Amino acid sequence: MITKAITDTIAAVSTPPGASGLAVLRLSGPQAAECCDQLFQPYAITPLQPSEMAGYTTAVGTWAGLDEVVLSCFKAPHSFTGEDVFEISCHGGTAVKQAILDSLISVGARLAEPGEFSKRAFINGKMDLSQAEAVMDLIGAEASRQVQAAFNQLKGQLSGKIRARADALYELMARIEVILEFPELEETPPALQQLADDAESEGDKIRQLAMGYGRGKVIREGLRVAIAGRPNAGKSTLLNNLVGEDKAIVTSIPGTTRDLVEAHLIVDGYLVLLTDTAGLTLDTADPVEQEGVRRARRAHAEADLLFWLISPPLPATAELEREMAEIREIIAAGKDLVLVLGKDDQGESAAIQAMIEKYLTTVDIVRFSKQADDDTKRIKDKISDHLRQLERQYDQDTLITHERHRKLLEDAAAELAQAAAEIRSGLTLDLVATRLRQAAELLAEMTGDSVDAGLVDTIFSRFCVGK
Repeated sequence: MITKAITDTIAAVSTPPGASGLAVLRLSGPQAAECCDQLFQPYAITPLQPSEMAGYTTAVGTWAGLDEVVLSCFKAPHSFTGEDVFEISCHGGTAVKQAILDSLISVGARLAEPGEFSKRAFINGKMDLSQAEAVMDLIGAEASRQVQAAFNQLKGQLSGKIRARADALYELMARIEVILEFPELEETPPALQQLADDAESEGDKIRQLAMGYGRGKVIREGLRVAIAGRPNAGKSTLLNNLVGEDKAIVTSIPGTTRDLVEAHLIVDGYLVLLTDTAGLTLDTADPVEQEGVRRARRAHAEADLLFWLISPPLPATAELEREMAEIREIIAAGKDLVLVLGKDDQGESAAIQAMIEKYLTTVDIVRFSKQADDDTKRIKDKISDHLRQLERQYDQDTLITHERHRKLLEDAAAELAQAAAEIRSGLTLDLVATRLRQAAELLAEMTGDSVDAGLVDTIFSRFCVGK
C-alpha cells in the first residue's frame, strides 16, 4: 500500500459538464471545513442535521450571494476519501458551478486532478486498487451485466479471492522457511512431494481465476460482432434493423459503405458492439475501397462473432466459390460465424443452397429480410446463443474483467508451476522461496498491497475529474 502525507485540499465539480437541474461540487482535505466556512452562509432558521445544512454560497470578500445550496459534511475517516469531505449541491448552470469552484480555489483549495478523490481513498485505505478500478467501470457501464460485474468487484469479491490465494502462498513460504532455518529437520521425500503438490494446486487455482477473463472481457468491453459480405449484400440494412435506427447509409449502389460503421446494442444484459464493414471486393483499383477492405478484414479478425451475408443477385460462379472458400477457412480457424441469407427475389435460393452444401458442410444459417421482424429477432437470438455458450464455457463465479489482472494472475500461476517443478527436481529451497515470493508480489499488485507508484498514477489518471 502506498502511503504519504496529504496536506492540501482539493475541489472539483463531480457531476457531468453542461447545464442541468442540479450539480455537485466535492471538496476533500484538511482545510475543507475552513474553505466552506469562508463561503457558506446558513439560513437563519432551525438548523438541519449537523452533517447537512441549507444556505447559500457567497463570493469571496463581497459576501454577495452566488446560489442557494445544500452543504453536506462527511467527517474523516467516515467518508469516501477517508478525509473531511464536503459536498455542495447547487443549481446546475455552468456559470454557477464555475463561480463556486473559483471561490473554493480562491480560499485555499486547488483543482483536483483526474481520479484524485478515488486515489486518496486508495491511499487512505478506504478501498484497494481493484475496487478503485471497479469505480471507473461502474461510471462507464452501459449494460446491466457491466454494472453487476463492477459492483461485485467494488464490494471486494475479487479482492477476497486474491488475498485468500496470497495467504496460501505465505503459508507455503513459512513451511520452506522452517526447513531452511532448521536443516537438521530434514524433510522426507513424501513431505517435499506434498509441498510441490500444494504449490502446483495453488497455481491451478490462480489459473482458474484467470480463465474468468474469457467472459469478463466481453462483459466489460462488449461482444464484438462484425457484419461481412460482398458489396450491396445488405450489411447496412442488417445493422440498421438490429439497432432500430438508420445508423448506416443504405442505397442500391454497391460500395456505399467505405469505412467501419459502429453501433451499440444490448442483448441479455450484455453490451454488443456491432460493426458494419465495407464490401469485400477482390479486384478494385480504387485506393479508398482498398483501405475499406483492409479495415473490414481487420474488423472481421477482431470480432467475437461474424455475420456473413449472401444475397441475390449472385456473382459469377468463380467469385462465389472464392467467397465460400474464404468462409470455410474462417470457420476452420475457429471463428464463430453465422451465414445470413438475404431475401431471394430472383429464384436463386437453390443455387446458393447447392454451393453451401458443396463447400460448407457445417455452418450455422439464418435467413433475413428487412421487412420481417421475426428475421431480425432470429439474428438477435444467434447473438444470445453465442453469449450463453460463453457463459457455459466460463462459468466462474468471480470474473476477471481487466487485462492487467489477467496478466498478473497468469504470471503468478507460471511462477508456481515453476516452483513445483524445481521442488521435484531437487533444487535448493531458497530459490523456490524466491519463486513463491514473486508470485505473492504479483497478487499484491492486483490489490495494490504492493504496487509501483507510477502504475497507481497511471490507473487514476484515467478517471474523470471529480471522482
